[in-house]
Amino acid sequence: MSNIFGREFSVERNTLFRGVLLYKLKMIFSWLKDRMDKTPANDAKLKVMMLSLWLMTLTAVSIASLAIPTGFGAHVDLFMFLSLNTVLFLLTTAIIGFLLSLFYVPLPRLFVGSLSYTIYITYYILTVANLGSLFSWIITAVYLMLGLCIGIIITIYRSNRMTPLRKAVGSIIPAFFILFIFTWSPMIENDHVELSFKENDYITPLAAENPAEPGDYSVKFFTYANGLDNQRQQFSNDADVLSDVVDGSDYIKEWHSFRELFWGFDEKELPVNGRVWMPEGEERFPLVLMVHGNHRMEKFSDAGYEYLGELLASRGYIAISVDQNFLNYSSWTGIPKEDMKLRTWMLIQHLLQIDKYKEMPKSPFYQKVDMHRVAIMGHSRGGQAAAMVGDYQKWFDDDPSIAGMEDIDIQAVIGIAPTDRRVDNKRAELDSVSYLTLQGARDGDVQNYHGDRQFSRTSIEGDSDRFKASVYIAEANHSQFNEDWGRMDQKLPGGLFLNYSQIMDAADQREVAKVYVSAFIESTLGGNDQYIPLFRDVRHGSEWLPNTQYVTRFENSEFHPLVNFNETNSKTKFSEGIAAEGIGFDVWEIQSEVNRSGNKKQKQGMVFEWEDIGTYSLFIPEDYGEEHLTGSFESFFFSMANMEDHEDDAAVTVPKLSVTLETRGGETANVPLERFRKIEPSIHTQYTRNRYLEDILREGKYSEATESVFQTYEIPLESFKELKAGLQLQEIERITIFFTDGPGKLMVDDIGFLKMSKIKS
Repeated sequence: MSNIFGREFSVERNTLFRGVLLYKLKMIFSWLKDRMDKTPANDAKLKVMMLSLWLMTLTAVSIASLAIPTGFGAHVDLFMFLSLNTVLFLLTTAIIGFLLSLFYVPLPRLFVGSLSYTIYITYYILTVANLGSLFSWIITAVYLMLGLCIGIIITIYRSNRMTPLRKAVGSIIPAFFILFIFTWSPMIENDHVELSFKENDYITPLAAENPAEPGDYSVKFFTYANGLDNQRQQFSNDADVLSDVVDGSDYIKEWHSFRELFWGFDEKELPVNGRVWMPEGEERFPLVLMVHGNHRMEKFSDAGYEYLGELLASRGYIAISVDQNFLNYSSWTGIPKEDMKLRTWMLIQHLLQIDKYKEMPKSPFYQKVDMHRVAIMGHSRGGQAAAMVGDYQKWFDDDPSIAGMEDIDIQAVIGIAPTDRRVDNKRAELDSVSYLTLQGARDGDVQNYHGDRQFSRTSIEGDSDRFKASVYIAEANHSQFNEDWGRMDQKLPGGLFLNYSQIMDAADQREVAKVYVSAFIESTLGGNDQYIPLFRDVRHGSEWLPNTQYVTRFENSEFHPLVNFNETNSKTKFSEGIAAEGIGFDVWEIQSEVNRSGNKKQKQGMVFEWEDIGTYSLFIPEDYGEEHLTGSFESFFFSMANMEDHEDDAAVTVPKLSVTLETRGGETANVPLERFRKIEPSIHTQYTRNRYLEDILREGKYSEATESVFQTYEIPLESFKELKAGLQLQEIERITIFFTDGPGKLMVDDIGFLKMSKIKS
């Protein structure tokens, strides 16, 4: 009996327990349903505000979709991103609102949920774009307020309880905030600079043909490729000439599966693809290889130099734009490691491919290419790779895959806004190769003038006809040198915050490139020395170039330096007995040239800082003049950088210089520099639309508004002889430079004399 009663009691107890549990679960579910039903209790009047926030997230995500393309097309990307954003917006709003309801938080809970998602997605998009934490928080706050103000205005005007007057009054503050955000751009000054082409009796435009004008050759266009490209027919089935595939696995160990899916090949089958503009004729033509830099992998860059390719081909040069898009950055795969070495190696493979083609009877290159007259031009990372090709043995001397490079003669290298990173702890040093670099002062990508460093690492032998030149262009940016890169120097959304009012038109910027690149190729590969004066003084090209400020530097084998500030730490004693003295300076000392980031460049110079007047003298030993200063020297020659960084509200003072030559016989002649070229103010750049954002955007990348850049100055020796007819250079005992009209701060380098035929107009 006891067992029976025990079993009955156990059953009743279990039944009671299940009943209590079921009751409690019903109570919990009822409570949860009640909290869910009451989640939007305080949001009735904020539906428009939440709609406004949703629209703001759609806008932000639309911009993000353009910044990180998948490769499936902009419409597909936009649909996927907006759909996913809408789902996440609704889920996040509902989850946060429900959680707040569970804790009885007396707030408009769904509104808080939508607000939280808007803050998160906006901040996330900005930080992923590497715009910096502080900048991202500021822009997120402003963007959020913008969305709220739009929502407030719509809510006010949808109200049926407010008179038109109250609606207008209530909209004033949010409308003012919106207007303020879109119009407040403080301290954008000096939008256009027109300084370089002021009239000068000494410098006149060259009588030569404009190098940017097409030449007399008809041009044919074709492509070569291995036919494996998934993305472009011209490098796949429509390729005109079949090229080799090359195994780059020695230089890249990781090739992402998405990258292989996108392109159709991996690191063991890299394509040698190129766009060719070839002049029609029977002779052998010099070769110009052009290569882009690091842009979005999914947005191709190789067609962006068509304007240069067609021009050069019409003037008798085979121009090839190399495809290296498959090495570029993607948001989905990053960028291959060792990409600089790989970019350089791929350029070498193109040279070797062309060298093969020229011996193949069925190739359009057959007996058409002069591989002893070759130039390499690169933009951005391509500019660094071009210089590395000029010094390729430093990295590839033991690589059997480059066999044959010793038979190819690279005579010239061009770097357009090049990078200059260490690769295997080494940098390119060019020896007896002509070098040209172009850089924009408004470059928002490679904001430091790295081409200036490569200029300094380029050596010109004494009997060589090579030369080196640099051109710093006040209103040029980074991207407009490539027709495919648009106007923005930063990917979205960062590009939205850059200041474009100081940037020249794209057509003008490319005109500068056409003039200088064409003149350089004519001078180095074409043996046409009539354009050399353009590199010595930009004013010779005043009829060809847009009128802006250019800071240019030139050196050839005929330059004889008196002092070298890179070989001594003494500011008073130099080699071969030359001595120096400075009087009246607050500072005169040897310092390293630095870029905008504060990093040292290759060169050192003598920095002079003074308030009123200062004099710097070089004393020349008698035997030095007799040994080194005989012959047909043409001009007193030096480089100088204006180091004054004037604040926007400060008066700009431009110092003046004059130079005195004094012989051992007591004859003296003093010539003012401004008779031939005035010292110009440093170029001031406001990178962002709002000056107060300069110091925080991208962790202070744009904090420095100026960079000290060397300008070459020349004073003809004839101008001294006009004052003292019997003055002989080998008898010079003292050279004195007078610094006046201070305060001023200048860095001087490359003081010496230049021997060259006289400039002719």
